[in-house]
Amino acid sequence: MGARGCRGERGGTGKVQWTARVLEDHAEAVEADLHRYYPGTDLLDLYRGRLSWRQLRVLIEHLPPESATMTALRNAAPAADLNEQAEGADPSKGRWSQTDLLLAQAIDALHRLTHYYALVNTSGGKKPKAPPPVPRPGIPATPSRPRISDAAAETLFQIINGAAPSGP
Repeated sequence: MGARGCRGERGGTGKVQWTARVLEDHAEAVEADLHRYYPGTDLLDLYRGRLSWRQLRVLIEHLPPESATMTALRNAAPAADLNEQAEGADPSKGRWSQTDLLLAQAIDALHRLTHYYALVNTSGGKKPKAPPPVPRPGIPATPSRPRISDAAAETLFQIINGAAPSGP
């Protein structure tokens, strides 16, 4: 997704090639972000000789997560790449700003409190499900765990309590 994730020149794709590919695929987003985040920097400076490929790559790599270029790169990333990056990912080290992470945590806390309120005030019947957390970039939604059957739960309960399981 980012230049940090591309292979070195011996592995196939180099940093200049990565930058050229990003520019080819997302030129309008790169141009808009250069004007927004780096005033006075024009994409045409690359062709005028005032901006090197290395400088352009560094500027792209350090764009904030909410920039059009980073959004376009995330949206274009294959699901397999996102899943691979998500293995062992730490959201606090993700491409969100600290403010974005704190806001997501506040929303999750509010959802949990609302859920607890609903649980406390629900008499009988079906209890409401816990809300899922706000999705974080690079972290896939947690798949739901398969539920254990009532018979299997009863057997497990008996084993835990020291009784011999009943049944076939």
